Amino acid sequence: MLDATSLEVYRYAVGHPGWTRAEASEALGLTLRRIEAAIAELSDRRLLSAEAGKPEGLVAVSPDVALADLVDADERSLQDLKARISSRRRELSSLLPTFLEARKSVLASTSVETLEDPHLIHRVLIDYGRDVTEKVYIAQPGQGSTADVHEESVRKDLELLENGVRRRTLYDTSLRDHVPTRRAVEAIVAGGGEFGVLPFIPLRMLIFDEKLALVGRQLTRDDKAALVIRDSSLINIFTLLFDVAWEISESFLAPERVESPLSSLQRSIIQGLANGLSDESIARRLDINVRTCRRHIAWMLDTLRAESRFQAALKAREAGWV
Repeated sequence: MLDATSLEVYRYAVGHPGWTRAEASEALGLTLRRIEAAIAELSDRRLLSAEAGKPEGLVAVSPDVALADLVDADERSLQDLKARISSRRRELSSLLPTFLEARKSVLASTSVETLEDPHLIHRVLIDYGRDVTEKVYIAQPGQGSTADVHEESVRKDLELLENGVRRRTLYDTSLRDHVPTRRAVEAIVAGGGEFGVLPFIPLRMLIFDEKLALVGRQLTRDDKAALVIRDSSLINIFTLLFDVAWEISESFLAPERVESPLSSLQRSIIQGLANGLSDESIARRLDINVRTCRRHIAWMLDTLRAESRFQAALKAREAGWV
């Protein structure tokens, strides 16, 4: 912003074409030093220019003209930069089909490949998800996704089902109480999709047409890498494991067989107690905080009037709650 002195000098310059420093100093009562400082600031903004034929004379320039003069070079540079970016984008985008096709060849010639980059994993999922023609099997551990994520997946899954692709998904039992997931399941089931639940899903897995499998490496809880498997024998093993898990699963939308005060999450927790798991192991498997897990356990011990974790699990089974 212009300071007060520069603004005052600019007003004077607008009303007195051809003015000089001495005239402005006398008219405004400002020292020549302050006049010179204001002129320097105004000239820097292209708001003053020398009057033709009068070396000492100065003429005020309108702000819009000054702006055009000030940013003209920058705008030209910006336009050149945009043109270069567009050219690079077109050039590199044209290589994407070549990359994806070459990537397929690499995957096809490798029995098992590890992908560390989540973006590349996502691209492989999209690419092979688009080419699937028969069936997709999915095992999905952990918590449910947001409503926004589900909205996009529902659209894609319904398109697959319309094309005759069979889709089966295994979720953790606790997700029955997750509203966004339940609504997405209801929409996909209406289109012909199938969903089952188990108390615990040990690994993340996707199988496309029994030709390609993506399996989460899961070295740690935060490990995002995936194993891309194309070996038919290995894929057959994972498919058999999925089929066994599917046979013992319950329908996601099946009504509760016995009236129970326990939520799906609590039933999964008490199932872990029955299997002798520690609080930390149960929390890790259900992807919840250990403190949250222990709070649920304490409530169930009190509700079941049990003196131990094992007794709580036994009483819950006897009551038909799990």
